[in-house]
Amino acid sequence: MAAPSQIQARYVEEEDRILLRINTVADEEFRFWLTRRFLRRLSPVLQEGLMSSPTARQQLDYVSRQAVMAFEHERAQSKAEFNSPFRETGKLPLGTDPLLIVRAGFRNLEGGGFSVALKNGDSKGIDLTLTSDLLHLVCKLLDDAAQKSGWDIPALLQGVGDAAAPVTASRLN
Repeated sequence: MAAPSQIQARYVEEEDRILLRINTVADEEFRFWLTRRFLRRLSPVLQEGLMSSPTARQQLDYVSRQAVMAFEHERAQSKAEFNSPFRETGKLPLGTDPLLIVRAGFRNLEGGGFSVALKNGDSKGIDLTLTSDLLHLVCKLLDDAAQKSGWDIPALLQGVGDAAAPVTASRLN
C-alpha cells in the first residue's frame, strides 16, 4: 500500500473531469480521472469514512459525532500546506496518462487509518493508506474541485453524520 506525501485535485474543464494526482513517500506519482458520476457515488462512502474515526465512533448521538467530525476537519486543515506547488517526480508507475477510475474500495484499518483502493476497469490503480487527517484533506480537495466544476454535487461535508454505523468494508462498483 502506498502512503501519499502530496495530493492534488483540480477540475479540468476540457475533459469535464477531476484530475487527481498523488505523490507517494516512495517518490512516485499516480494520476487519475474522476467523473461526475463516479464522484457522486464516492461521496457517501467518503462521508461515512469521515464519521468512522475512532473518536467520532465513541460518540453516542448524531450531534456529538458531527461536532467531533467538524473539529477533526478543522484540525486537519490547519496542518495542511495547500499552497505548496505539486512536485513532478518523474516516476509514473501507471504511465503518463491518467487512469479513469470506475471502482473504489474503502475500509477501516486497525489503529484508526483507512485503506482506499482506486481502480480502473482493468483493475489497475493504487491502494492508499490514509490517516484520518489525510482523509479529511482528500475530501476537502475533491469538494473544492467539484464545486469549481459546476456539477451541482452537494458538498462532502454536508450531512456527514448520516451514516448509521462505522465503515468496516465498502466497495464502490
